[in-house]
Amino acid sequence: MFFANTVVVASHRRSGMQWTIDALRNNSADINDSYMSLEQMEADHDGAIPLAKFRRQLLNMDGRVLINVHELPSAESWPGLDERLFARTLLQHSPTIYVHRDGRDVMVSMYYYMQSFSETVRNQSFAKFLRGEAASDGEAVAMSRPGYWALHVESWMKKANLLSVSYDDLEINHEATIRKMAAFLDIKLHSRLRPLTTALPQDSETKFGNVLERLGLRRRRGAFAAQLRVGQTGDWRKLFDKRDREFFMKEAGDTMNRLGYKQ
Repeated sequence: MFFANTVVVASHRRSGMQWTIDALRNNSADINDSYMSLEQMEADHDGAIPLAKFRRQLLNMDGRVLINVHELPSAESWPGLDERLFARTLLQHSPTIYVHRDGRDVMVSMYYYMQSFSETVRNQSFAKFLRGEAASDGEAVAMSRPGYWALHVESWMKKANLLSVSYDDLEINHEATIRKMAAFLDIKLHSRLRPLTTALPQDSETKFGNVLERLGLRRRRGAFAAQLRVGQTGDWRKLFDKRDREFFMKEAGDTMNRLGYKQ
């Protein structure tokens, strides 16, 4: 059964998923150099792959195959029964690395990211954006963006056979974090580990188009995602005022405390 070879890498959007994927595939021959997105089974996804082709492609890949996913682990966002059952089974049986980030930095990163393609967000203050409803993933109830971030984290952290990794550790304690993930997955690392790198422009452009599709938007012809900023830990202090901080902690404070982020 090919689930023995799959590794799920999950995160809320803008939380360091690509860093995690690159850290693994660039530093171990046991990890297949290519990776797949579980959301590609959704018909409205940019570059959608039918379930039969997705399974066939997965079967033909050698080594441990990374499967990334931003959806909730209940897999209710897949409308098709076969796709939903496949996703649910894969998520249930695969070891999972969940990468999380200070939710306040996630909000700031999403704000700037969505400004690059959404006129509505470009014309919004950060305070209004923060209090807006999270984009529906098919299974999320109406809630604020911080509320959905907390739901996402809490839902994934309940999963068995899961290792949680923080964005800060990927950035600051890169080698130690790679070794921690390798031990969890029981994979061998190269003798010399490669340092952390940001996504290449062409990688960013592909991911940019994929996220537009998930949000129900279309990219303007000629739009390019490489100009998007790379956030820093603690960026939230530049945009959050006292009322924003109070609102965020009211919506997601318990989760922040459980993850150990300072208030």
